[in-house]
Amino acid sequence: MKKRGVEEKRLQLLCDVSGAFRPGILTALVGVSGAGKTTLMDVLAGRKTGGHIEGNINISGYPKKQETFARVSGYCEQNDIHSPHVTVYESLTYSAWLRLSPEIDQETRKVTLLHVLLYSLF
Repeated sequence: MKKRGVEEKRLQLLCDVSGAFRPGILTALVGVSGAGKTTLMDVLAGRKTGGHIEGNINISGYPKKQETFARVSGYCEQNDIHSPHVTVYESLTYSAWLRLSPEIDQETRKVTLLHVLLYSLF
């Protein structure tokens, strides 16, 4: 970047980004290569380990709390490994068991999972 005349030591990858997501609706984030899609998702998911992150992240108008956000969202990277030997239901069940609090009983977990599955179909 310095060869192109950029003198700053930090490169700003995202600026004034906003968006809206409807509950229970699968949303695709699309754009050209290098547009910042992965950077945005890594920052939102709390997976960004390098660089400098500043600014506010609000969910429904409230400051994002990572522990709450992780329970109500899912982020599957394109290079995640998914077993071809399990069904979608089995994969979601496994994810739900990891995400939901241990205090939640098995019947409530099943109802929650079915709720997510039904919403994703419509």
